[in-house]
Amino acid sequence: MGPAFTFNGYSREAFAKIIDAGYADAVFAGNALATHDLEGAYFHTSLGQDIDTQENRPNGHYHHLDTINRVRYWGSIERFIEEEGVRDGIMNALVRNGVPYVLAGSIRDDGPLPCVLGNAYDAQDAMRSHLRKATMLHTIATGNMTPSYRVLADGTIRPVYFYCVDIAEFAVNKLVDRGSLASRGIVTNVQDFIANIAKGLGLWVRR
Repeated sequence: MGPAFTFNGYSREAFAKIIDAGYADAVFAGNALATHDLEGAYFHTSLGQDIDTQENRPNGHYHHLDTINRVRYWGSIERFIEEEGVRDGIMNALVRNGVPYVLAGSIRDDGPLPCVLGNAYDAQDAMRSHLRKATMLHTIATGNMTPSYRVLADGTIRPVYFYCVDIAEFAVNKLVDRGSLASRGIVTNVQDFIANIAKGLGLWVRR
């Protein structure tokens, strides 16, 4: 997941509802997704813009840094959520439901948050531990680590289906070009996509 999921209140809420309904077994993302989601809970902004109106807030460009510093003060995302009374958002839903998440680092990260794995190999190993159980997968890196089938408890062999959703055609095509032939690409805005998924599952989403 990229941080675009947090830039609108409705997409942020939609994914939180999908997690609450038990449809997420694990979430892979980076520092930005967690940072801007927690910023949304703390300041009601993402990248300094109101998550509902997209209006710029005074000194909003500092909000994500203030959020990171506050999380680092408490020592963990879980403690930040507890101590700061966070009651909404993607990270809150993950923590509240006990859904595992892996946050991989980047050379572009501000901060980063305490639980972000700065070593790419450590992050890859952490993702692999969840991929063995996964049935829906995202991103080129994830796709390249994914087996083409899984063996069920009764010995049945079934294919693994996964979809890559991105606003750029290049991203979804690259996953197939690099060998993930089972991948199906969907070129769309992920914010609208995740809201439509939630609606299709019968979950209420404000719009």
